[in-house]
Amino acid sequence: MGVPVGRTHDDGVLPAALAAVVLASPMGMGFGLPQTTPFAQQVRQICNGALLFERKHAIGTRAGAIAVSRDIRKTGTWRLRRVAAVPAPDAQAAAIGQWLGIEQRLVASFARDYLLIWDAIEAADSPAQRASLPDRLHALVHAPDALKQQARAYEQELGLPDCTGGGS
Repeated sequence: MGVPVGRTHDDGVLPAALAAVVLASPMGMGFGLPQTTPFAQQVRQICNGALLFERKHAIGTRAGAIAVSRDIRKTGTWRLRRVAAVPAPDAQAAAIGQWLGIEQRLVASFARDYLLIWDAIEAADSPAQRASLPDRLHALVHAPDALKQQARAYEQELGLPDCTGGGS
């Protein structure tokens, strides 16, 4: 399908031509997109709508922060153990193993960082400490960003959802 010379997208010719090119391309035909596998379907059933932690907690004390941190670790570990029990296709086993490792590291990071955030807020007593708190909190909140990016790449490749509840 050719695009007439001198015509713009305003008359609908260019969008139609572009749609034809996209649909005829390997990406438009489904090549290069993650294929839905029985493994991916089972993982979606386990992980869709995953929460970072599932129990209610009293907050405002260090004991409460510790309880939330433990619940993050417990909830994520339990969910990832369920995923690890799903038989992985041989062709994807290595990538799935890498993804699971990253997800486990993310769960540990979320649990650790939750407590570190609480501790940083609690320890900010002086004006100087309070002034530096936004930068400290920003660093803690974004500490797992590189892992999240790695997880997202595997999730796109394998057609899997985030399984940590922390949004990769």
